[in-house]
Amino acid sequence: MKFGIHLSTFTREWSEDLLQYIPVVKEYGYDGVEIPLMSPDELDLIKIKKLLNQYKLQCTCGTGMNPQRDISSANWEIRQNGIEHLKKCINISSELNSDCLAGVLYAPWGQLKMRSKAKDDIKRSLDALNEIGRYADEKGVVLAIEILNRYESYFMNTVREGKEYLKKINNDNIKLHFDTFHSNIEEKNIYQAIVEGGKDIYHIHFCENDRGIPGSGSINWEEVKRGINDIAYDRWIILENFVMPECGVGRDVYIWREIEKSGSNAAEKGIKFMKNLFGEV
Repeated sequence: MKFGIHLSTFTREWSEDLLQYIPVVKEYGYDGVEIPLMSPDELDLIKIKKLLNQYKLQCTCGTGMNPQRDISSANWEIRQNGIEHLKKCINISSELNSDCLAGVLYAPWGQLKMRSKAKDDIKRSLDALNEIGRYADEKGVVLAIEILNRYESYFMNTVREGKEYLKKINNDNIKLHFDTFHSNIEEKNIYQAIVEGGKDIYHIHFCENDRGIPGSGSINWEEVKRGINDIAYDRWIILENFVMPECGVGRDVYIWREIEKSGSNAAEKGIKFMKNLFGEV
């Protein structure tokens, strides 16, 4: 098992310099970081590689769609923007030796539609993912599409729905991204959901039911661990907490009160919990 942290855990604004937190990540005992590729053209890849090498850290990558880069859109130009964005992110992932590009790759985060009226959108998205999945395979990168709760996406909300989409895509280079925050809202049984996901689960985020530090809320973490062990998952577990209100990040992910003292506090305590849970202290 490898333990990482999403660098946005530390930040109050999306525009902050994420790389300043890499030394802190190493100090806390993480194996790597997840780098959000929301603005891939602005990244200094030389600096990122230098820092990762200096602190002996690995990385994974994540990204998402927005209304101007949406592979589900009926607008050809917007759809192409989305395809090109994902290809850029795949190229960066490959260059950073990340074997995974995870996240909300299929439609804009926060886009809510009735599925009965979004059939064409869903088909366009799945067709595009099939094409992009082949491109990612050539670059040695697996796409892991994130299952979100009903308040953040209409597209897919459960592991079962995710597996149904994988069958329609029919591309072995596309897998599922499982997040405990979202699954705690949507799944009847978190253990059964993980077991049902099985080998299709390629990437995992840990977050408490209130977006805070794992182990501080109501999620049954022993059942989470049992599920992970039973499917023989041995890849990355990434801490992704959003805990600070009154800031750009807090506004965008609906944090209206102080969940934890700070992102750094969540990062420090989160790694201790994860390693204790899996007996890797």
